[in-house]
Amino acid sequence: MKKLNEKGFSLFESMIHLLLFTILIQLTIVFYFWKAPVQVVYQEELLSDWEVFSLEVQEMLEEVSIVEAPTATSVSFYNERGKITLQTYKQMIRKLVNGDGHVPLLVDLASCQFSIDNNQLTIAVKKTDGTTKEGTFAIGLYTK
Repeated sequence: MKKLNEKGFSLFESMIHLLLFTILIQLTIVFYFWKAPVQVVYQEELLSDWEVFSLEVQEMLEEVSIVEAPTATSVSFYNERGKITLQTYKQMIRKLVNGDGHVPLLVDLASCQFSIDNNQLTIAVKKTDGTTKEGTFAIGLYTK
């Protein structure tokens, strides 16, 4: 009687391994097709911090009595709450009320620039990830 050689793969085992490999490859491809839209959604969510910052700044600028000339790192204005200063500090823009407090409004910044033209405040920021944002905000001046 002849002995069977059991030292290799049979044709049936090879077919099963090939089938499992193709299923695994297809699942990997499906994962990458799923990952791309999800990554875009999370990147858009990073934009929402800029939108929240824009809303807060516009709300602060609704009723302003005096606006000081902006410096390289800050801009100040007066409203019914007192002197409000938007200041770049380390890697953030923070809000100070009458020189007190430390309310972070926007974080992870590489650079920030303030400028005033007529009754508009322009804030241009560059984030640490390389994205740049610029917003122009209307200054609502009123007299007592």
